[in-house]
Amino acid sequence: MKYLKISFPLILILALLQGCTKARNWNQYLGPDRNASVSGTNILKSWSEKGPKELWSFPLGEGFGGAAIYGKEVFILDRIKGESDVMRCIDLGTGEEKWNYVYEAKGEIPYPGSRTVPSVDQTLLWSVGPHGDVYCFDKASGQAVWNHNILDDFDRELTTWGVSQAPLIYKDLVILAPQGKKAGVIAYEKNTGELVWKTRALSGHPSHVSPALASFGGIDQVIVISPYDRSDSTLSHEVVAFDAQSGRELWQYTGLRSFLTITPAITLDDQRLLLTDCSYDDAYDPVSILLEITKEGETFEVKELFLTEEAGSKMHPAVQFENHLYLNHTGNPNQMMCLDMDGKVVWEKGSAPGFELGGLILLDGLIINQNGKNGDIHLIEPSPKGYKELGKASFFSSSNSQAWAPLAFSQGKLIVRDQEKMVCVDLQKLAE
Repeated sequence: MKYLKISFPLILILALLQGCTKARNWNQYLGPDRNASVSGTNILKSWSEKGPKELWSFPLGEGFGGAAIYGKEVFILDRIKGESDVMRCIDLGTGEEKWNYVYEAKGEIPYPGSRTVPSVDQTLLWSVGPHGDVYCFDKASGQAVWNHNILDDFDRELTTWGVSQAPLIYKDLVILAPQGKKAGVIAYEKNTGELVWKTRALSGHPSHVSPALASFGGIDQVIVISPYDRSDSTLSHEVVAFDAQSGRELWQYTGLRSFLTITPAITLDDQRLLLTDCSYDDAYDPVSILLEITKEGETFEVKELFLTEEAGSKMHPAVQFENHLYLNHTGNPNQMMCLDMDGKVVWEKGSAPGFELGGLILLDGLIINQNGKNGDIHLIEPSPKGYKELGKASFFSSSNSQAWAPLAFSQGKLIVRDQEKMVCVDLQKLAE
């Protein structure tokens, strides 16, 4: 028998290729890099009239919480109205529920239901309920490992629309922004729930924005946004960064001037941070800001590269492709927009329908955009030349779906939801 002799360099190349093509888990809010983008995948480049293939659907209660995907499992925080939160583990391939965990969380808030996306690693997952319940679960058994309530622990009242933020996992920490009187941002040890560090109270009032992770000046840092209060002049706006490892304050920016922040900061690279909002200067007006963060000695300098009031997103961040930004502008009308890196509007989709408060993600050079009103999904080629749609598909029948949840994607499969169900779509196969 003859054996093929393979050189060490060839083995190394094959190993690197295998690592590059390995499917990435959409293991948290906005995906593996927390920027609503992923590369190295393969999806259909256009759709037929019937669109991509629906693999399964799963009934859900009302809510706006999106899914996380890890391996062959989908995790989503559901809610039984007025009574309890429910963490569900669902098989990605079949849509069958593998386990669920119910804990009591009585009461209800306007726009009822779940609010957030879980975060998952190889063995554990973490979630935040609309009443401030933070839970860590064993991923295999579905049993609770530890839990806290950030409202009770850090002196914060339940605000009108509840708690809406996704846990940030950094090394051995779970980082959250309780925005309470006793702490603005906190870090738990992820396995035990022990408090590792906490920061000062933030300058504004509690809002609905998740912490973001960046690395500026060689320091990993947590970026949080605290809005001002239109009825209380003692509460002021700030965007502030803390050292992710220690909680030490690093820098502050006060130019966003938002009173109701939902959209998180997005890191574009090791110097630039993108902010977008639709509650600017005492009105529901749009704004988008690009910041440059640099470090001189021990001091950080924050510079505005642009500030435009022509574009802004109320709920979901923009995605970057090449030298342009794409977002669902929350204005009049609600339309998708393309901006250049100087903040100039290059184009906006001028014909109905708009995308309302739907989310969008960038998958290897193509955009999936969901209509927040009827749940339709659109395949779009990002280009500064204009809006170019490559397909549209409908998976929801409700006349007012309120499909506002973030999207999730892994292994060729897209997870979307509305107020009645969650749907898994195969973006590598057309419907028959």
